[in-house]
Amino acid sequence: MAKKKSLYTYRGGIKFPLRKRPGEIVVRALPQAVEQAGFGRGKQVSSASTRLKCDPKEVDHLMDNCRRFAVTHHAYDSEETGYEFLITDRILVRFEEPPTAETFGVFINDYSLINVEALSDSEYVLRLTDHTGCNPIKLIVQLTESDDRIAWAEHDLNVQAQATAFSLPTDPYYIAQWHLHIRRENPYFSQWASSRCEAAWQLLDGFGSPEVVVGISDDGCRMDHPDFSAEGKFAAWGYLRGERLVVHTDLDATIEDMYVEGSNHGTSCAGVIAADNDGQRTVGAAPGCRLLPIRWESEGPLLFISDSKFIRILNFIADKVDILSCSWGIVPLSLWSQGVRSRIEHLTRVGGRRGKGIVFMFAAGNDNAPIQHTSGQEIPYTTGWNGNFTQWVGVRTSKVFRNNLTDIEGVLHIAALASTAKRSHYSNYGEGIDLCAPSNNLHTYYRMPVPGLGVTTTTGKEGGVTGTFGGTSSATPLVAGIAALVISAHPDLSAHDVVSILRRTASRNLEFEGYPRTPAAEYDKNPDWDISPVEPFDSGAFQDRGDPDGTWSPWFGFGRVDAMEAVRVAQSLRIGDLLGVSYESRPDLNIPDADLTGVRDSVHVTREGMVRAVRVEVDVVHTWIGDLRIMLQHPDGTLATLHNRTGASTHNLSKTYKLEDAPELGLLLGKRAPGDWVLRVADEYPDDSGRLRRWKLELELVPVPMRHRSEQSVRIPDNSEEGVTQQLELPAGTIIRGVNVEVDISHPWIGDLRVTLTPPGRAAPIVLHDNEGGNQDNLRRTWRSIELETLAALHGGDAGGAWQLHVADTERYLAGKLNSWAVEVLV
Repeated sequence: MAKKKSLYTYRGGIKFPLRKRPGEIVVRALPQAVEQAGFGRGKQVSSASTRLKCDPKEVDHLMDNCRRFAVTHHAYDSEETGYEFLITDRILVRFEEPPTAETFGVFINDYSLINVEALSDSEYVLRLTDHTGCNPIKLIVQLTESDDRIAWAEHDLNVQAQATAFSLPTDPYYIAQWHLHIRRENPYFSQWASSRCEAAWQLLDGFGSPEVVVGISDDGCRMDHPDFSAEGKFAAWGYLRGERLVVHTDLDATIEDMYVEGSNHGTSCAGVIAADNDGQRTVGAAPGCRLLPIRWESEGPLLFISDSKFIRILNFIADKVDILSCSWGIVPLSLWSQGVRSRIEHLTRVGGRRGKGIVFMFAAGNDNAPIQHTSGQEIPYTTGWNGNFTQWVGVRTSKVFRNNLTDIEGVLHIAALASTAKRSHYSNYGEGIDLCAPSNNLHTYYRMPVPGLGVTTTTGKEGGVTGTFGGTSSATPLVAGIAALVISAHPDLSAHDVVSILRRTASRNLEFEGYPRTPAAEYDKNPDWDISPVEPFDSGAFQDRGDPDGTWSPWFGFGRVDAMEAVRVAQSLRIGDLLGVSYESRPDLNIPDADLTGVRDSVHVTREGMVRAVRVEVDVVHTWIGDLRIMLQHPDGTLATLHNRTGASTHNLSKTYKLEDAPELGLLLGKRAPGDWVLRVADEYPDDSGRLRRWKLELELVPVPMRHRSEQSVRIPDNSEEGVTQQLELPAGTIIRGVNVEVDISHPWIGDLRVTLTPPGRAAPIVLHDNEGGNQDNLRRTWRSIELETLAALHGGDAGGAWQLHVADTERYLAGKLNSWAVEVLV
């Protein structure tokens, strides 16, 4: 089988595969000198070298010119990691025996080298010359593989190191925690099931901020567990004693009461979120973040919950956490009182430690049933076994499934994904599912094997570690930990921002194969009751429902939570991908005296985006501002009170209202911006009068993604430059502020592939993938304009028209398939 010759060198005595960076070279001179020589502005990559970028077709021409000025070579990356491999014109050589002056002279003449420095009697620093006849990459290979005089030869490599180096966890059970990384070797593990926390930590250069606090309401937490021993790990804690919520500051509170022997569920949830990176046992998704556990009273797997108790907990954590994880739920009816519902809705907007809202997460449930659905048929929602799994008692069924928290922005319901990247058999599904996350896999009715690994995390039991945690109970705290990483990456994000980022960065590369129906058994000869997943949720395929966060699946929600992509997007927003807009009106309207209706004036917002911050400046002339009520109305009708009859006899009101001045502005965060924003001013008491002279609305917007996807699967012709071309038609009138391109290609050797994108109105295609990756299989990747300059050049243009993706397999023997691709435009 003929394959392209691989590019490699040696590093640390082992073969080290490389790849060239297209359109980049390295010149041995500082940026100022390079620019003065007329080669453009470059980036310094070492104490004496500069990297230059150019059109890939012009690389050889630029190198020839630069070589007349200074030593110049290609820019290289490690093929395995993607990190830059900064070679120099110097090599390190150690001879097998200390050379004599004569033998040393013969050696350097053989390769036309210059002696720079002797490090010992056998070890030297040598420099290549124009007469050497090859670059340092090839010379190291030649010396290592063919010259018997040499013990070893190495590059005198330039390395860009962080002041504080990031290192992976050394906890002994970490390698078993497949849900955090992609390095687990097991036939039941697909890398598409991992949440990629390890890659997110590398982006953060850390494990999350201790300023971020995740709350857990569960059956308690073993506070003295070694995996929670970091100083200040618990921001606070509390437990229910009857109707009373006992908290850590109460005189009669005892920390030992946070754990009840045999109740280990909450300890495992806490470990999934934030077990310490300390070399002890296991690691959580956000080891650097803190925890705030609340213990419900419980009996076995049952938690004793009531509306009033939940309200007490919500009131306590209202200003103490950024996220609340609840690995419990009720099926078929989860209907909370208006008091619970309204508090949660309020806290998602203005609650939390940062005053930017709390992200609430609930387990979707392990019943293989919908969580929000009315059907004409009976749907099972129990396992069919008695409490101790000794007797089949038959499944319980319902036609009605309701959950009155699924429609609240800022509340997420989390489904479970098996280690095979398939839906966990037991995982609930349908309307209301927001995301899925890796967990274990079991047959809901315990009657057939289904493949899947358990989750390794903390437990209160002896030994402190379990390898069999699972259910949506495990998936939910994992997403909570990842949300903590997102906030660590960008602390100014609102809760609604965090929810949107988690949804739109979720991976859709999942397995859609279902499971066989439950087989008959001697004790249950007619299992016709097994009808889940029921229509219209019987397929896990992603659907375009026009949601700004992308396509949605009845099984997986917006997809499998992707910690790396979520952190990457949060970081990109932090460095300026926000838009500030302002609209001003000077109506000079008289305000009717003693009239509850008052006056209204509007500004029309045209800019698309999700509201991240609101400021309102008002200028009202009035002789008694204590008579006034002023409210801002969002285009969807939501009202936020700015001024509520305060100020008594003070004359005139000239003020700018922000979230800290008017907390109800938090009700508008996370909403779409376009439409008529109305200022309402009413004088509600007689005698004094005034007028609305001027007001100004200032908004800070997060770009909203418009996602267009092709699910048309097509085979890629082998060894054909013609390849395959697919087209997506996007509507006109949308200005591009960012663009992401996602592809999913099955192929056993992605080094055979060339992938290009031709946007509307462009003659030349943009190269996304150019025969890179060697023998790696499957190309599932997203290219973003914040990282790729050729995509960034589209910013400011109109997205309307035909976007064409072309995929060619340029080598013979191995073939593949384009499964799907998508264009996501940030507007």
